[in-house]
Amino acid sequence: MKIYFNLIDGRLDGWSSTQRGNNLEAEVSDDHDVLVNPFIYKYENGEFIKDTEYQNQLIAEAEKESNTPNQEEINAVAILELAEIISQMATISMKGGE
Repeated sequence: MKIYFNLIDGRLDGWSSTQRGNNLEAEVSDDHDVLVNPFIYKYENGEFIKDTEYQNQLIAEAEKESNTPNQEEINAVAILELAEIISQMATISMKGGE
């Protein structure tokens, strides 16, 4: 299969089955991993080279991001904490009024 691609900092930024502009081109087998995960490949001397160090870096970054709460989750926790504080204040206020 013939693919067309561009390089950014020596790595593929994706691939296409059609020529666009000044793409590089290469022949690959239909089951080559570069078709599934092109971003971890470098292209040097006419060959695709899997950059496992870069792949591991991307995996670590994705894991870190997935373990970091998004703004919606942060807001939900803040609302729950605020509701707990209000509940405690209401309980104290009701006890003081007896």
